[in-house]
Amino acid sequence: MIIEESGLKFIFENESKAIKYDDSNFYRNYVNRLPSAKGVDFMSIQAGRLVLTEVKNCKGHEADANWRIWPNNKKRDTSHTTVHTAGRDSLDIEIAEKVAMTIGGLIGAYTKSSGCEAAEKLSGYTDILVSSAAKLGSKQLLVILFLEGDFGCESRSKKTIMRELQGSIRKKLAWLNCIVSVVDSDTYQKRIFEIEQ
Repeated sequence: MIIEESGLKFIFENESKAIKYDDSNFYRNYVNRLPSAKGVDFMSIQAGRLVLTEVKNCKGHEADANWRIWPNNKKRDTSHTTVHTAGRDSLDIEIAEKVAMTIGGLIGAYTKSSGCEAAEKLSGYTDILVSSAAKLGSKQLLVILFLEGDFGCESRSKKTIMRELQGSIRKKLAWLNCIVSVVDSDTYQKRIFEIEQ
């Protein structure tokens, strides 16, 4: 199975279960009715764990996206960029909001799964959230921010940038028992999918 997002191809093994969440019928027909609705790019299941993945491919647009890599909107109002930043957030805030709304959408699908075909298609994903393993404290949820782009500089390496974003996202999702990972094509270990550019 191949999911294309932001000019990248994410290749899953044939037996893998994966879906482009923000293109799913349930998201489009139900969740998206909520003003300012957001959702992660895609979801997959790997070794019994729900994986929520958001892709930000900024290659060639690093200068315009530089303000987004500073946690908590630290540089939103002071960075020189050609994009309009009002009403937009740094990546740590955006990802945390997308994860929260995706979890809300999945719980909504769980409550509507009887008699709603669009909700039933998400049942394998929702079952993990409400599983006994999740209730017992097992980290059944992995959140991945896949960040492409050459953001490193002398004062701040890309690994430092990714580590800071990861820590900030983790703090914002402290209410959720999950693992957070910020990776790029160089640091990703190809456990869930493979990437083609």
